[in-house]
Amino acid sequence: MISGIVLLLTSGFWIGTASAASLQSVNPVAMECFRLDRIASCQSALIRAEELQRRAASMDRYPCQTMLLGLQSDLVMVQLSAGRGKKAVDFLTDVNRQCRGF
Repeated sequence: MISGIVLLLTSGFWIGTASAASLQSVNPVAMECFRLDRIASCQSALIRAEELQRRAASMDRYPCQTMLLGLQSDLVMVQLSAGRGKKAVDFLTDVNRQCRGF
């Protein structure tokens, strides 16, 4: 019960701080996730990418939103020990290209 409350509070904190998320804030933690398999970095990048993809959807930037959903998928795959390695790093480059200025 207590761990669930802590998780809820922690998630609320991250979602509240993620509103300042930008691709520049996602890139370093996503790279740590992909290259070093750091689960905490994966979680942080996932939360930031979620905020960005919601913002992309609200701005009708659907190609960017789709790419961000793919990035989220890659981040979750690392958390599940099924990462795509260099392909995920290459995909992050594609996300940056598609979501330029975001």
